[in-house]
Amino acid sequence: MAQKERIFTRDFTIDAVISLCCSLNYFTLLINITGYASFAFGADPAAGGTAAGIYVIGGLLSRVLIGKYVELVGRKKMLIAGLLLAVVMSASYFFVTSIAMLYVVRFIHGMSYGLSSTCTSDIVAKLVPPSRRGEGLGYFFLGTTIACAIGPLLGMSLGQAHNYDGVFTVGLVMYSISLLLALFIHVPEEDLTEEQKAEARSFSVHNLFQWSAVPLAVTVMVFYFSYSGVLSFISEYAEEIDMVEAATYFYLAVAAGTLISRIFAGRIYDSKGPNVVMIPAFICFIVGMVVFAEAPNEVLFLGAGFIIGFAISIVFSICQSIVVARSPPRRYGVTTSTFSALNDLGTGIGPSVLGVLITAIGYQNMYLTCAGVACVSMLMYWTIHGRREGNRPGRDIVQDSE
Repeated sequence: MAQKERIFTRDFTIDAVISLCCSLNYFTLLINITGYASFAFGADPAAGGTAAGIYVIGGLLSRVLIGKYVELVGRKKMLIAGLLLAVVMSASYFFVTSIAMLYVVRFIHGMSYGLSSTCTSDIVAKLVPPSRRGEGLGYFFLGTTIACAIGPLLGMSLGQAHNYDGVFTVGLVMYSISLLLALFIHVPEEDLTEEQKAEARSFSVHNLFQWSAVPLAVTVMVFYFSYSGVLSFISEYAEEIDMVEAATYFYLAVAAGTLISRIFAGRIYDSKGPNVVMIPAFICFIVGMVVFAEAPNEVLFLGAGFIIGFAISIVFSICQSIVVARSPPRRYGVTTSTFSALNDLGTGIGPSVLGVLITAIGYQNMYLTCAGVACVSMLMYWTIHGRREGNRPGRDIVQDSE
């Protein structure tokens, strides 16, 4: 029996740890930024939601405008540049004196995160053996799972005490560690032809995006628009329904669900195809959002977090596995930036739109609306991919593209 190609190499591990640190900063800040905007500058939910969402919009723009240069400049160089900017912007939070200045810092910080995360995703797509891509990406995103547990737990502990300097210190330390690790990673680079270099340098709509990735990326964008309501407003929602203590552990429940799905979902995708895991994931998320909106007690509140976590990891990692498998290696940077940029768009627009919706209909009805949005995302997946190719094993998609 042939030996399986290795996933857990030295450079894979370094890349995963860098991704974990970046994600830890992301979640620690995100869970607090609406509260910080309200505490420091008297911002209402819509303005606080904008402070949360503009970070993601900055990430979107950097992915779109800079992502296509990753292979041209070099994956390692671009990663170091993104992390260096992130360190500078993490330090800038200590000097914010107005809501307008907060918007600027959040936007540029988001750009640095977008560039850094595009590079780490691009690097891992090159490091993971194509025949085990679904499994490998699932393991890689365990870093996000850990960050999803620790970041909000740490963030809410600091935020409830209004220790926002502590929140900002976490971000500065995490990005400093990431920058140090990036100096030691060995990254496979692309040997581009002169024609491919000229294509990468050109500035056209065609070269900014990997168009084969757009349909599924839009599906995930709609899905994460729905999930952004949980990410951005859980602290305020928990106060309204008197479950502040349970909310402190909510993201541990999310992480537990995510961890379980990471263990098996990628393997099933590689051997059986995406439908077997994607359709149950969508249904779990919809049910989880309804329970979250109506939870009468802490057990169901945390149970909803577990179900939601189980679902989001599958939808994101499997859809990314599909779009990367369809892309040539020299376009991995553009593919991952296209996919993540549209995901960022949903996550970025969500808090602003949903913040307005909260003012009109309240938190519970807003979350029920989000469940309806997730239904739309499921129908999009089925129409775009699941109906025709959802039973094709991931390994076959790799063979088709190569």
